[in-house]
Amino acid sequence: MSKILVTGGAGFIGANFVHYWRGEYPADVLVVLDALTYAGNPASLEAVKEQAGFHFVHGNILDQALVEGLLREHEIDTIVHFAAESHVDRSIHGPDAFIETNIVGTHSMLKAAREVWLAGSGREHRFHHVSTDEVYGSLGPADPPFTETTAYAPNSPYSASKASSDHLVRSYHHTYGLQ
Repeated sequence: MSKILVTGGAGFIGANFVHYWRGEYPADVLVVLDALTYAGNPASLEAVKEQAGFHFVHGNILDQALVEGLLREHEIDTIVHFAAESHVDRSIHGPDAFIETNIVGTHSMLKAAREVWLAGSGREHRFHHVSTDEVYGSLGPADPPFTETTAYAPNSPYSASKASSDHLVRSYHHTYGLQ
């Protein structure tokens, strides 16, 4: 049985992941952490909110103490990190929220995971970071499709913030052994 913290689980993709996972692995514990900003919709979790092993927490990934508490309280072994500011046009008109959530928030999640998982717990763990193809730039009609080896070429504050968070996650794997 896995115990999974899903950030951004009330957003469109996160909620669909929650429904998929509950259907496939009903014995697993799911803890959803969501700030319920413009993209979060608690009604999308209505069908699972009363199920055993499901917990919803209204909170922010920037709150490292909250995240550490959830990891400890629920003995989380897996983080699936969907939480992000993701509206490209909003990033152009107001990039600060994207820097704060996508970079600083992801760093807060990584610090919490490192503190709880790597500070002697010895537990198996997995940090799944969800990115976007926007980090690779734009494709023209005749361009080949992106692959995971395509060089990063972010063209908006949104994609630059996601590319930054990708690099942070990679660095925590290589520097600290975060899986």
